[in-house]
Amino acid sequence: MNKKTENNLPDVILTERAAQVFKESCDAEGSNLNETLLRIGARPGGCSGWKYELESNNIEDVGPNDVQIISREVSVVVDRDALTNILGPLKIDYSDKSLVEQGFVFEQLINGHQCGCGESFTPVKDLKSNEPFS
Repeated sequence: MNKKTENNLPDVILTERAAQVFKESCDAEGSNLNETLLRIGARPGGCSGWKYELESNNIEDVGPNDVQIISREVSVVVDRDALTNILGPLKIDYSDKSLVEQGFVFEQLINGHQCGCGESFTPVKDLKSNEPFS
């Protein structure tokens, strides 16, 4: 597992609210924040081609191609290839506007296409104005 020390990798930024919700979730589950990681990923689907994935992992779940990024004292883990070719730079927030519309919200930090619901996106490798992150 590599900590994000390489300048050419896209940023993954948690807002204060997103980090707080993850920390509260760890507390509620009795998980140690130092051993619990927030994994971000993507899978094909949705109206824009790809859908975001989010789950908690243990340190044992981290693979050799994973990158660890610390954001607001939360360890975020993402596959290097997915980060550079699919996800790109991201900001993750948490919205609790209503009981129906609550949860983590993803925002691409480059000019990418996202559907109206914000649950799917165009991968960065398919964006015309994209500079490679490799």
